[in-house]
Amino acid sequence: MVDKATMALAKASYDRCCQASDFLQAFYRNFLAACPEAVPRFAGTNFEQQTKLLRHAIGLLLIFPNQPNKEPTILSRVAERHSRRDLNIEPGFYRPFVEALIDTVKQFDGKYTSTVEAAWRETMAPGVEYMKSKH
Repeated sequence: MVDKATMALAKASYDRCCQASDFLQAFYRNFLAACPEAVPRFAGTNFEQQTKLLRHAIGLLLIFPNQPNKEPTILSRVAERHSRRDLNIEPGFYRPFVEALIDTVKQFDGKYTSTVEAAWRETMAPGVEYMKSKH
């Protein structure tokens, strides 16, 4: 269980990052550099639409630990879309996703500290594990 203060710290950081219009584009640059195997998955992607979906998905990851532990969850649709039954996103892609996100937060959050990083990691971990479990 992630405590509310930890979740609030990660959410406040995310809100600060989202003030920059290029935060999510920078994330994709960082992610695709860190995970070149993912590059072909984004061929032909409308990144304007994709960044809107990503903004929403990160928001869901940041509130997931505070949600009821029953199916369907707030991540069920996102998990199904990323599962082998649809986009077939490899579970191995989640680690570089998280690392690229943390690196991007480090670039964009003027109040970034190791405590903020720990809050991000702790808050996102349950949602990332849920996503991987639904592959």
